[in-house]
Amino acid sequence: MWKRLEGKIKEGDIILSHNGTKHTADSLDMLLKNIKQKGFEVVPVSDLIYLENYTINNNGTQCKK
Repeated sequence: MWKRLEGKIKEGDIILSHNGTKHTADSLDMLLKNIKQKGFEVVPVSDLIYLENYTINNNGTQCKK
């Protein structure tokens, strides 16, 4: 998984991982370690949304403040 991401990730990217696949759980620790070693910070998606002055409504949709 890391080989596919290493040269492509940039600040603000969201990496979607499906929890039902065979190797996702096995590779998660290594993936997070490598991302942090590259100088990136791992944050919840909600932090990215609120950074851009968006909110999430009760029904789950985004809206600009």
